[in-house]
Amino acid sequence: MFHVKQFLDYRDMFHVERIPKEILNNLEIYKNLLSKWQKAINLVSRGTLSDIWTRHIEDSLQLIPFLRGKRVLDVGSGGGFPGMVLAIVSKNIKFLKQFGIDKSFSVTCVDSDQRKMTFLSEVARQTSTKVEIISDRVENVGGNFDTLTARGFAELKVLVGLAKKYSNYGVFLKGKKIEQEIEDALKFFRFDYEIFESITDKSGRIIVVYNIENVENL
Repeated sequence: MFHVKQFLDYRDMFHVERIPKEILNNLEIYKNLLSKWQKAINLVSRGTLSDIWTRHIEDSLQLIPFLRGKRVLDVGSGGGFPGMVLAIVSKNIKFLKQFGIDKSFSVTCVDSDQRKMTFLSEVARQTSTKVEIISDRVENVGGNFDTLTARGFAELKVLVGLAKKYSNYGVFLKGKKIEQEIEDALKFFRFDYEIFESITDKSGRIIVVYNIENVENL
């Protein structure tokens, strides 16, 4: 699997000055729309609006090196982090090749909040981003995917269960309580995992889970 040193080598590549102009322009459109729509819909924490790039965009970009396969399912997408950010970069092979990804991937964003999905549809329209947007409960989504992503959606035990259902491989942005969440998840599932320190938040963690099995099947 991935190695900590590899991820550390990528850290500077997510900074605004390292992002290709085409991607950066679309992310700026996204950021401006977020600030505009935030007045009517609670898309992100108000305390983070002054630093959207680091707290939300760069936070999402750092998941790129961990993606696997051609289909990404982002659950509980909300304001679009990380799903919409990943969709915006998904076709730029030149940018992705820096992280060992040599083919474009598709992104499906799912959330039961219709207003937030309407917002993401507008982001997709104004940035000409190809992304599947589903306004429904995650449990109602059909199909198979290669990578499951999520940020702030649910406890790890729920996310591991969803990863087992859809892909058997998940990449999740988590906080400082990750060890407790792992302990709780292991009561229901057995899985391999790796933890990486977030590049945007000292207390944040990225956890990659795979080889998932139900406890009762072992």
